[in-house]
Amino acid sequence: MKSIPIVIMLGLVAACGHTAERKPYTRNVAIVVYEMAEPLDWTGPFEVYNDAANAGSANGQPAFNVYIVSKTTEPVNAQGLKVVPEYSIENAPKPDIVLFPGGPSAKIYDDPAFFAWAKKASKEAEIAQSVCTGAFVLAKAGMLDGLEVTTHYGSIDALQKNYPKAQVKRGRRFVDNGQVVTTAGISAGIDGSLHVVARLLGRRVADDVATYMEYHWSPEASLAGDYSYLNPSTNDLGRKAQAGDIQYAEKKYADAEATYRAILKEDPANKDAWSSLGWALSHQNEHLEAAQCLAKGVEGSTGGHAGYMYFSAAAEYAQAKHNDEALDMLKKAYAAGYPNKSAVNTDERFASLRSDPRLKDLLAANK
Repeated sequence: MKSIPIVIMLGLVAACGHTAERKPYTRNVAIVVYEMAEPLDWTGPFEVYNDAANAGSANGQPAFNVYIVSKTTEPVNAQGLKVVPEYSIENAPKPDIVLFPGGPSAKIYDDPAFFAWAKKASKEAEIAQSVCTGAFVLAKAGMLDGLEVTTHYGSIDALQKNYPKAQVKRGRRFVDNGQVVTTAGISAGIDGSLHVVARLLGRRVADDVATYMEYHWSPEASLAGDYSYLNPSTNDLGRKAQAGDIQYAEKKYADAEATYRAILKEDPANKDAWSSLGWALSHQNEHLEAAQCLAKGVEGSTGGHAGYMYFSAAAEYAQAKHNDEALDMLKKAYAAGYPNKSAVNTDERFASLRSDPRLKDLLAANK
């Protein structure tokens, strides 16, 4: 299978008014967790942003860097779910998006140190997002005054009473005010987060993340027309790559090949484009050049993904009957940690290599 993001995009449309090209491309997403926080309030959005990090990647950069923050890094009991925060408020990276889940959110706003961080992070973030009663954190920070907002249906009256300057709405899954996005309770955090993804990265990313999650997402009609289709946060090369990826997904391999070659003409060092070109060529049985492209796309890389890509390059070389290069790629795959070393004995792509005694020697040396 082609190692590409979950979502693949096509078409070029104008960016929506909420966003502009920004650098660095990767946005920090801080998910704030505290004692007895409602699990789905934050695990749902965590899943959305974490999947979209890869789905919306462009020019070799993930769309999001998602992490959990709490007052300290001590384990947190989120209603029976033990959570070990990656960062404390003392060392957390500055968030571009900060999300406050529901539960007893007074754990944040009644704690002077925790609330001071939360208020500063919210005011300085590109987007401050609440789920359920997390809205009370933003309300106490003065960020809901004069805005239409929402929260869990059981807390509508309390939020309106305690913060009369806010216009608290019933029956809304989420309300977007630009910098401030509030959502209703629990599962509504998924809808609000998919909306943010669509707003920042384009409708196609959000749709395909929802598909990957097997979540039925129906964007509000009043907002859907404002979403870009392609990723408005990246540049033209990033959008060209997305166009190639959707062509690949539609099995238009020759068209995808032409798109990736156009990208490489502008950016010869683009490893993602080399890898994608390799996969497009593989599907057209251009195995030798496919192998060369896959190897170039992972050149100098290490780790599990590199191992998989070197193994794939080896398979392409073997199909092209270039045994020397195939064996060299297998050595690199195993050195990078490719786990299933015996796969060459059953993978038909390596049929031409099995009679080569050097393969047995290589497997024996890498038991």
